[in-house]
Amino acid sequence: MTGTPLLTLTHMDTGVTFYHLNDERAFFEWLTRIPCVQSCEGEGNRGLVVRLKRRPGKDDLRQLLALCYRYGVDMTQLAKFETPKNRVWFRDPQKYWYRAVFGKPPARRKS
Repeated sequence: MTGTPLLTLTHMDTGVTFYHLNDERAFFEWLTRIPCVQSCEGEGNRGLVVRLKRRPGKDDLRQLLALCYRYGVDMTQLAKFETPKNRVWFRDPQKYWYRAVFGKPPARRKS
């Protein structure tokens, strides 16, 4: 089952270093407690695949951002969750996640 690309995150384990068994346990417990997460499992060349029940709401997305940032997971695939409703806070170049999700901040306009 491949799932909808919008509701699927892949390679969620790439680059993650667990320093203790409890660190790994904390990662997976946090991930599976995010309300929009349906399941997570390893799928060979797709790495750890996380399937979502629905698009992440504000708190879900903030938890995914925090989890990925804390554990060094590639955050670029989270950009697909931008909506007109969350754009103001999600695309704020002053937020810690901006560069990891969207890349280089936009150039400032000259007055």
